[in-house]
Amino acid sequence: MEYEPMVQSALEEIDRRITDPIRADELARAAGYSTCHFCRVFMALTGTPVMAYVARRKLAYALYDLSRGRKVIDVAMDYGFETHAGFTKAFKKCYGYPPSLFHLHIAAKPPQRAAIESVNLMHGGSSMNPHIIELTPFTVAGRTIRQKNPNVTRHADIPAFCFLEEAEVESFVLLQDMSVLFGKSKHCEVSMCYDADPDSGEFTYLLGRAVTHPDDALKIPPDMVRFEIDGLYAIFSTPPVDLWQRERYVQGIRDTWSDILLKWLSASEFAYDETRKDFEYYDYRDHGWYFDGKRQMDICIPIRQREEDKRKAWEKSESYWQEEMKRREVLRSTAA
Repeated sequence: MEYEPMVQSALEEIDRRITDPIRADELARAAGYSTCHFCRVFMALTGTPVMAYVARRKLAYALYDLSRGRKVIDVAMDYGFETHAGFTKAFKKCYGYPPSLFHLHIAAKPPQRAAIESVNLMHGGSSMNPHIIELTPFTVAGRTIRQKNPNVTRHADIPAFCFLEEAEVESFVLLQDMSVLFGKSKHCEVSMCYDADPDSGEFTYLLGRAVTHPDDALKIPPDMVRFEIDGLYAIFSTPPVDLWQRERYVQGIRDTWSDILLKWLSASEFAYDETRKDFEYYDYRDHGWYFDGKRQMDICIPIRQREEDKRKAWEKSESYWQEEMKRREVLRSTAA
């Protein structure tokens, strides 16, 4: 198309000036078009408004800088967000969750070369189809450690924690003890990462069990950490893999986390609910006892409907009933 070179040039100009203030009228002037025409063409070819793309691109570069150990306030200032709170607000608006969640679950990589095709892919939504459900309330009880490890910077590095060789025996014993202690509850292990400190790289890791039986709830030791789980969740299952393909299993968990946070949440009508905990859920499927020896687990994300989408849904519902009332009035008039 005749406009593709112009838009590609604009994408490259944005990357060259990524830490500078960037305005749509400047990009349009450099391209030789009016601001209105430039913005319309950019939207048509990339699927996203130009300034929304600029904000998202700045965040991508900022996230990579954060992953290399720079302080949030320094990165925020470099990319024009002025304050830590301003950066966090922009991130939440763009992705639907706080930057600390990204730090826990995603390995940031240098942003790829900007191209029209990749922008379309980035903003084109996701084919993921999670199970959206209001969970029956239950308790998670377990033990925690404060973790800091240059090779373990996010949850996807430590699925079930026992994959770490140095903790495998200790974790196995802990899970066995909890299995006996909470013997009346459904068999499922739960792991969580939370309270991430982006400056120090530390986070809290919990390994525990779902306590679903009232009798077991009375047995939770007072020194054991517990959380109450309820509310609306999006449940994502990892791809089933053969029991002996451990590395593929771990990679599948990492890939699922990446797709949730980089594709699904930002494009969905839902945002991450920070008042509740996300968690990984390992039941009998994790042991390969079903599906011809295939392993699988679930990633559970607490969600709430975005305010804008909630408003649109209400307006649509209100409009529907207004039209329905008019239709019924016409039918009554006709019948009379």
